[in-house]
Amino acid sequence: MRRFVVGRFSVAGRFWARGAVFAGLFLAACISSAPPAPAVRYFDPLPTTAPAATRTVSEGVAGPVYRVTAAPHLGREFAVRTGPRELVFDPLHSWIAPPRELVEAALLARRGPIGPDLGTAELRVTAFEIDLVEAPRARVHLVQLAPGQARRDVEATAPVVGSGPEDFAQAMAAALASAVADVLTQR
Repeated sequence: MRRFVVGRFSVAGRFWARGAVFAGLFLAACISSAPPAPAVRYFDPLPTTAPAATRTVSEGVAGPVYRVTAAPHLGREFAVRTGPRELVFDPLHSWIAPPRELVEAALLARRGPIGPDLGTAELRVTAFEIDLVEAPRARVHLVQLAPGQARRDVEATAPVVGSGPEDFAQAMAAALASAVADVLTQR
């Protein structure tokens, strides 16, 4: 086969370059015809409680004002514990808000207006996860730090009845309600 040289490039080289471009476009067309990714589903794990907001501030519960913080890895995605040292984040299932905001909302709903201020305490959210290591359960772990008091770990779990994400959210609501009740009863 005889090659015709035009400038520095041969005509045969241009043919192969054009073929590579067309093959790349064809491959991109095949990839983009895949079905769309499933949509992310959002779940509300807030416990259902009787509204405590009917009380006035003067009738509010005396106690510290909690500054809630959370571990940086805890976001809106479901955190699923699959082993003693393994945590997986589910990109298809999320909470309606980050765990820090969910704990704040649960505290406010359970406690109602704050009465006489007894100072500020810190409440750290260290675990807000679905634990699949043994029997499936929802797990909430909080660390309560108040001035002049010892560190207090609060852990609450609730069994998951079922296997769907709705069941996980229901179990998380029960675990969150239990943890918040424990925080507010022990001052």
